[in-house]
Amino acid sequence: MNASEHYRALHRIAEEGFCEFETKKYILGAIENMGCAIYEVGKTGVLAYFDFGKSTTSAFRAEMDALPITEKTGLPFASENVGCMHACGHDAHMAMLLSLAERLSKGCDVLCNVLLIFQPAEEKRGGAETVVSSPDFLRIAPERIFAIHLRPQLEKGKLFSGIGAIYAGSSEIVATFCGEQAHITKNIKNDALENAARFYIGTKYQAKEEGLLIRFGRLCAGTAGNVTPCLAELCGTMRYFSEPEKISETEILLRKAKKYGGEVHIFEYAPPACNSGELFELSGCSRLSEPILCADDFSVYGRVCPHPLYMLLGTGDTPPLHSDEFAFDESILRFGEEKLFYIVRNEKISKVI
Repeated sequence: MNASEHYRALHRIAEEGFCEFETKKYILGAIENMGCAIYEVGKTGVLAYFDFGKSTTSAFRAEMDALPITEKTGLPFASENVGCMHACGHDAHMAMLLSLAERLSKGCDVLCNVLLIFQPAEEKRGGAETVVSSPDFLRIAPERIFAIHLRPQLEKGKLFSGIGAIYAGSSEIVATFCGEQAHITKNIKNDALENAARFYIGTKYQAKEEGLLIRFGRLCAGTAGNVTPCLAELCGTMRYFSEPEKISETEILLRKAKKYGGEVHIFEYAPPACNSGELFELSGCSRLSEPILCADDFSVYGRVCPHPLYMLLGTGDTPPLHSDEFAFDESILRFGEEKLFYIVRNEKISKVI
């Protein structure tokens, strides 16, 4: 099967993070006779290790999970799981790795051992951690790790990357405010919903510099329109490129929440995705004009793997990622597949340790 065929099959069986059971079954079926060692990670993750007896190992990561989105693409191979859709390209990422696996299984001349990582739950916290803490990953200990991610509005079929942080770090923000619950006609001194609103207005434009973003997407409060709520909760995100920036903005958030009688809790999703300069120079990718405020837990691998490289494959003028209409020209998959194959056969890359 080629990459397009894998992509279409995987697109049909979209599943949310840590529930990728059919996806796992598909991957295991695709690689079972390819001559690689297969290891299961957690409930749904899969590692495929091609040991060619080389001195170093390159790893390649693809995400398995989809999003809780009802698809509206009209594609003949649209998701069969209503309310769940591959709207971030993870189906394409897996398809490219499966195509690489097929080429590796045919005994091509490669210059390193190859570890293929099919990772669960990139869209949730804990997916990458499941892999990097697994005994099999730690034993194989790849020196280099690569990932390709589809990216709308970048030139179609072209691969981009950069040196240092190219994707932002991300932390989830949960701000809670307590107040008096009473009939709406009663004058109260402590209104949880009002306090949350004041906090929201005060923080909406807190991060004005490029490279830092704080934004809230959900407000939950109350059970009836004629009762003031005793609790209001705001949920949002912080995107950043430097740890000192993150610490500074967190302190400001804590002070503002306290001012309105609330509390803020920060949950780290992933640090910034920082690339190896040496790998970028050898990759043949075009340089991104500027870092992107999106986040990806690929950055977690950088804690245990000395040389990471995150690459973006342009889809051209398509709907954005996470759109219920996201679709792309499947012909671009061959550019990603060829880049992966180039990496495993490049002598200079195989010596980066």
